[in-house]
Amino acid sequence: MNNRERFLNSLLSNNPAKDETLTALCLESFAREVDHKIQNELLTRLILEHSSISKQLEALNRRLLRSEEMLVEAQKIAMLGRWDVYRDTGEWVWSNSLYEILEIDPSIPASPDLFFSRVHPDDVEEALRSYEKIFLEDKPWAKRYRVLMEDGRLKWVYLRYNPVVNSKGRIDHCYGTIQDITEMKKVEDELERYSKHLEKLVEEKVQEISASQMATIYALIRLSESRDDDTGTHIERTAGFCRLLAEKAAASSPYSNEIDDRFIETIHKASPLHDIGKVGIPDNILLKPGKLTKDEFAIMKTHVLIGYQTLAKVGQQYDRNAFLKMGMDIALYHHEKWDGSGYVNGLSGEKIPLAARIMAVADVYDALRSKRIYKEAYSHEKSMEIMVPEKGSHFDPVLLDLFIKFNDEFRQLYDSLK
Repeated sequence: MNNRERFLNSLLSNNPAKDETLTALCLESFAREVDHKIQNELLTRLILEHSSISKQLEALNRRLLRSEEMLVEAQKIAMLGRWDVYRDTGEWVWSNSLYEILEIDPSIPASPDLFFSRVHPDDVEEALRSYEKIFLEDKPWAKRYRVLMEDGRLKWVYLRYNPVVNSKGRIDHCYGTIQDITEMKKVEDELERYSKHLEKLVEEKVQEISASQMATIYALIRLSESRDDDTGTHIERTAGFCRLLAEKAAASSPYSNEIDDRFIETIHKASPLHDIGKVGIPDNILLKPGKLTKDEFAIMKTHVLIGYQTLAKVGQQYDRNAFLKMGMDIALYHHEKWDGSGYVNGLSGEKIPLAARIMAVADVYDALRSKRIYKEAYSHEKSMEIMVPEKGSHFDPVLLDLFIKFNDEFRQLYDSLK
């Protein structure tokens, strides 16, 4: 028994009347001990928890510091800087890496003017337009600029803009990055130069192959026409007439929207295919000096089908080839007439492909001007007398009007290619 217990027993034994008072005193004393014990336990727990939290905070701070160091390091490696601008205060904040990119003393307060002092004179206007919409454009966007260093060196920078919109839809803050892309731009420029060089090489090779193919085609056409008399430079002349008439139609006619540079170039190359089907016509008909009989003429007319079918077989493998497609149209339809009286399908008007209508004018003019086994060559004036009345019957009236208007150029072209 301890002294406290002896004291309480003494009080109880000597003063029985004070039982209630002593009981209350005992309870109060016990309560204090309990409170003290609880407080000690709580304090101990708080100290331990505080210590644990402090350690965690310290670890987090170390990791945060390391993250910040890594971010700064990453920004340096990526040559990336950050900027912020606040609408209400007008305050500009630049990261150290941004100052380094622009090679500006970081003690100088950030401002738009400070940035513009580095922008290349040719890019200032564009940069000003971008600056004016910082608090107007509510979506991220980006721009490239050239910046000049004090020693005259040129850099390329890439700026990203990111607006921060509040709950009322107002842009209070805009931030972004600036990245030095000078080396990247050098690579891009080098790739572009290489790409253009490669395109040039490819184009030259395509032209070389195309020239070789055309030479082969022209040789075959000349071979097929060598059976006819005095063909001479017929294919060169008709090709030249087609080009000339197509150019005039492209410049001023209802067909100007249909005829472009590619059309002109294609018809110049494809027009020599118009009579390739004559290889299938017997000599006794093709070379007959007099007028053909009805049956002979029926056979002669089949040359358009022979030519078309020959080209169509090739076209099956190259169904997107504009040269072959136009060649087939010219071969099949160049003897059709505007009024529908031609052959082989009796087409009329604009149902006849435009290239074939152009070919009809060129072919007839050259046939009239040239000596054939069955006729002598006509003069330019005589040929015009024969063709002009055929406007709207044999020939497309628009095309024949152009031929009449520029007939002297056709005469000169014929004379240059005789």
